Amino acid sequence: MSYELLFLDVDGTLKQEPEGISDVNKEAILKACRAGKIISVASGRNRDLIMNTVKELRLNEFGDTYTVALNGAHIIENKTGRTLHTVPISMELVTFLFQKAYEHKVSCHVYTENYIYFNYHDIQFEWYKKNGGYCELVNMGNLDLGIKEVPLKFYFYSKNTKRLLRIFQESADIVNGSLNGEFSSKYSLEYTSIHASKGLGMEYVCNLFQMNTSRAIAAGDGENDISMIKMAGLGIAMKNALDTVKAEADTVTKRTCMENGVAEIILEHLLV
Repeated sequence: MSYELLFLDVDGTLKQEPEGISDVNKEAILKACRAGKIISVASGRNRDLIMNTVKELRLNEFGDTYTVALNGAHIIENKTGRTLHTVPISMELVTFLFQKAYEHKVSCHVYTENYIYFNYHDIQFEWYKKNGGYCELVNMGNLDLGIKEVPLKFYFYSKNTKRLLRIFQESADIVNGSLNGEFSSKYSLEYTSIHASKGLGMEYVCNLFQMNTSRAIAAGDGENDISMIKMAGLGIAMKNALDTVKAEADTVTKRTCMENGVAEIILEHLLV
């Protein structure tokens, strides 16, 4: 089977913080683009952070290309940074999730198209601000929490994985039928609308090229990557992926993200 598109997760797939993207992976991606293949980033990150990655990879230089951001809740045109599609979540559920974060003393934030709203001014706040995010603190005293735009994705972060699991379990009945809850890593719990996922974002982008998702490869390491891994013609889990992700993939890379697993995917599956 010949594949025309490759959808790549960032964290744990293209790179691992605080490390950058390796020259080997960059060169492989550039080689694929020059060969006429289409590379799309599919990330949980927001536009401000992910467009820096798009430009670093030079994906904005090869015709009409697109990025799947916020786990599919935000689709972006690479050349202009223009929004093509968003999938919101309700303010009622956002308020509930913030309350859960305060109850369990967990850091969290909600993404809109242009802003990131945090519950605490902590290391996460500082990291996003340092990397170009427009960061503000949520105001729980306001009905709209002081949020200026429609919420698109909610994110919990804690080194205490038991707290995240409790939040996930305690929220299940409330968010059921409205939100997807997924662990992008053992320290990260993310919520988007049930109408948004990386898989649905991949499908949206494939439709722009008038191609079926069977023509696409999707690669990732976290549970938020499973939807696109299952929907793609070839779903690939990184060697360093969660076991739940490997169980859903068609194949697993021989190399981790830190060992240039993306270059392996391009050379062995896309450029053949």
